[in-house]
Amino acid sequence: MALRHLLYSVSTTAFLMTPASAQEINIGVPSWAAAQVITDIMAKVLRTELGAEVNLIPGTNPVIFEAMNTGDLDVHPDVWLPNQQNLVDKYVTELGTVALSENPYDAGRGICVTQATVDALGIDDIYDLTDPDIAREFDTDGDGKGEYWVGAAGWASTTVELVRMQSYGVSETFDLMQMDEEAGMALIRAAEQSGQPFATNCVRPNVMFKIADLVMLEEPAYDEAKWNMVTPTESANWLQEADVEVAWPSIHVHVAYATRLQDEQPEAADVLRRMSFETAMIEDFIFAMLEEKQAPAEVADAWIEANPDRIRAWLGY
Repeated sequence: MALRHLLYSVSTTAFLMTPASAQEINIGVPSWAAAQVITDIMAKVLRTELGAEVNLIPGTNPVIFEAMNTGDLDVHPDVWLPNQQNLVDKYVTELGTVALSENPYDAGRGICVTQATVDALGIDDIYDLTDPDIAREFDTDGDGKGEYWVGAAGWASTTVELVRMQSYGVSETFDLMQMDEEAGMALIRAAEQSGQPFATNCVRPNVMFKIADLVMLEEPAYDEAKWNMVTPTESANWLQEADVEVAWPSIHVHVAYATRLQDEQPEAADVLRRMSFETAMIEDFIFAMLEEKQAPAEVADAWIEANPDRIRAWLGY
C-alpha cells in the first residue's frame, strides 16, 4: 500500500493532495553506499507521495553541486560538512542557488578501541595510549609497541591521523599501520572475535560499528586555532611542522537541493527541507548493503515500510 493511502486510512481527516501532473526531479547519486540508499528512499517518496518523475544520475560532489546551480540536477542526497564546505560556501552562501535540509544527521571521526579493550584495560582517553605499559597490551608482533590502524595510504584523513598521533605522543608507543580498508576491517573483525586489544581510526557512520562494539576515546575538543595541519604537498617536512593535538571538527550531513524548487515545486522542496535521518539508521543502511549484500532499492523499501511516521513528518502531516 502506498504511504499516501496508508496515511489516509490512519486519519481520514488528513489533507492529501494529489498533484495534477507529474513534475521532473533529477537527483545526483554519489558513489558511497549510504548515499545510494538515501537516494532510493528519496526517489520512492517523491514518486509515490508527490507523483514526481524522478531520474537518478551518478555524479561526484563538485559535478552535482554545479549541476544544481545550472539546473541540470535538483538534489544532492548526502552532503558532508565540513568535508564539502567549499562547495556549500560557493553555491549555498555566495550564489544562493542551493539550500540545505533543516535537520542533518551527525557524523564523527576519532580513535576507537573495542569495548572488550575498555573493559580489560580501563581506558577511556587518547592519552591512555601514550602509557608504554598500556601500549604493550596492544602489541601483537613482539616489538613492545602497540598497533594502530591510521587508515589507507593516500587517504587525506590518514595524513591527518599521522600528524595527530605524533602530536598526542601515541606514535612513541604505537606502530602506525597504513593499509587498505579491507585489511583494516579484517583486523577489527579479528579483534572483536578474539578480545585482543586493538586501536583504529574510526568514522561514523560506518559499517565497522555494526561488526564490532567500538568505543571512541575522549580527546581535547576541536579548536580551529590548534588545528595546525601541514600536508606533504605543502612541505617536505610536513610531519615535523604540523601540530594537531585536538579532536576532528564535528561533522553534519545534510540533503541539498536547488533553491529554484521552492518556487517551481514547493511540495518537493518542503519534503527535502524536512528530510532527516540518524547516524544509527545510516549504519543500518551500510550494513545491509555491504554485509548482507542487499541492493539499495531493497534496503529503501524495507525502511519505508518500517517508518511511516517519519515520512508523514516529511510530508507535513
